[in-house]
Amino acid sequence: MIIKNGELMGLNEEIKYIQSPVYEVIRIIDGTPLFFQEHMARFRKSLELVHYQCDYDDREIFYQIGTLVKVTGLKNNNIRIEYGLTDLGMVMICFMVKSEYLDKCFYEQGVKVKTACIVRKNPHAKVVNKSYLDQIKALKEASGVYEIILKDEVGKIAEGSKSNLFFLRDHTIYSAMEADILMGITRLELMDLFKKLGLKYVELDIYEETLATYEGCFISGTSIGVLPIEFVNEMKYNSASNHVIMKLIQAYDDVVKANLMQIRRLYL
Repeated sequence: MIIKNGELMGLNEEIKYIQSPVYEVIRIIDGTPLFFQEHMARFRKSLELVHYQCDYDDREIFYQIGTLVKVTGLKNNNIRIEYGLTDLGMVMICFMVKSEYLDKCFYEQGVKVKTACIVRKNPHAKVVNKSYLDQIKALKEASGVYEIILKDEVGKIAEGSKSNLFFLRDHTIYSAMEADILMGITRLELMDLFKKLGLKYVELDIYEETLATYEGCFISGTSIGVLPIEFVNEMKYNSASNHVIMKLIQAYDDVVKANLMQIRRLYL
C-alpha cells in the first residue's frame, strides 16, 4: 500500500516523476517514527535546495505514517516519503520499504567497507539518483562489503554511500568537513553525544593514505544506528572492542528510547 497526496492506494499505482523527487527514509520502531521532527526538518531543507514547496505540515505527514503502520501491520520497518513533480503536478507519496536490520554479531565484530572514487554533486539534498544507486549496488555485490565509502580523485574521504563515517584517535572523533557530506540525522544526534561524553570532535579533510593513523572507525545511519567497522579495504581495526565506540553505541541506544517516548507524547 502507498499513500498518495493523502489517499490510501494500491501498489499498482505507478508514479512517473518528471524530475528526481526529494525523499526521506524514517525508521519505525514499535509503531513510532524515530527522530521524526529531525527528519522533517531535513526533508524541508532538501525541498528548499531544489526549490520545491510542500503543502503538507508535519502533523499531516505523521498521520499518514500512522495510517500506513496500521494498514500494513509493520511496526518495525523503514518508511519512505517522496515529493516530486509529475505530469499531474506535485505529488507526495508515503510507503513502506524493504528493511533489513543487522544481527547483533555485526556490532560485536564490525563490518567490512570499501572505498570507491564517487563524488555526489549535491550531498546536502536527499534527491533520488538511480545511476548512483545502481553503481553502489554493483560495487557492493562485486566486493562483498557492507558499505561503499565515497572518496574523490585525490583520495579525500567523505562518507558512506548511505551512512556517515567517523574515525577515532586519542579520545577524539574525526569526520569529513560538513560541506562534503549529508547531514545525517543519526550523525547530528551523535554530535550531541560527543559533547555529553567529553569527546573532542574535529572536522578535517581525511585522506585514504592516513587511515593507518586511526585506532578505530564506525558508520552511522537510520537503520544501523552506530555500527563499528572491522575493515576499510585491507586496513583492519578493532573498532567493536574499542571502549569509546562501545560507550557510544550504548549512549545512542538510550537516546533512541528517549526520543520515541518524546514523539509519542507530542503526537499520540
